[in-house]
Amino acid sequence: MKIKKTLIVAAFILIAGCGGSKIQLNNGTGLDLAVLTMTIGGNSETWYNVEADQTIGSDMEIPPGAVSIQLDWETAGEQWSIEYVTIDSANSAERLSILFAPDEMSVNYAF
Repeated sequence: MKIKKTLIVAAFILIAGCGGSKIQLNNGTGLDLAVLTMTIGGNSETWYNVEADQTIGSDMEIPPGAVSIQLDWETAGEQWSIEYVTIDSANSAERLSILFAPDEMSVNYAF
């Protein structure tokens, strides 16, 4: 019976670890955003009402090679935009974690 419990717990941990989105975006602007759009390799995804310090996920595909990630957002009638070029092997990463603010974007890759 103890082995059965161990197998069930191990399976649950494995399934939980495989879930989630490939790209995690964290709103580090300090502001609540009315609209946030991420564009990668010509494909876009848009979110509305993103709170300050909120993390949102996307399963958007990352094309091979170095590609541009552009974030555009609007808050309180002001529009902001920031762009970042990925490393060549970004499409091989299991996960990208992106922290963005008006003057910087930090991208971490998990392989």
